Amino acid sequence: MPILRVFSESGILEASMPVQDGFTISFVHSVNLSTVDEDFIANNDGSITLIRVRFDQLSTGMPSGDEDGFAIEHGRFVTKPDRRFPEIAVRVSPVAGHLLRIGSQERPLTNWAPVSGLLVFSVARKFDYDAQDKYNVCFSDPPRSLTDE
Repeated sequence: MPILRVFSESGILEASMPVQDGFTISFVHSVNLSTVDEDFIANNDGSITLIRVRFDQLSTGMPSGDEDGFAIEHGRFVTKPDRRFPEIAVRVSPVAGHLLRIGSQERPLTNWAPVSGLLVFSVARKFDYDAQDKYNVCFSDPPRSLTDE
């Protein structure tokens, strides 16, 4: 099973966790102030694939055409970009609501970096596991809500 690793801007391993069914990075769009969910899968080769983007409003900076299979599903706008990355770098938003979700559990990105701090998400392949990973499964404790920040 792939292991998702979260590194700080300085390269320190902040968290690692198994991601058998993928993960979601959610944030509040800075223009329309609605939630955007980016769904990823962690590939066994160490890459990360953006499989779906879900959002509630069309506005500046949001997809709005036929690119990437634009559709409406369950009342939300959806695209399916199918883009593969070696890692995902995320600047923690000053707008509340920037979080990582795995299954039904979620963590605010501010657990690992301050507002405006950079986090890098990468996937450890089976042969890349090391001693850092064994102690750092961050979702084993009870989930925190966004109000716990």
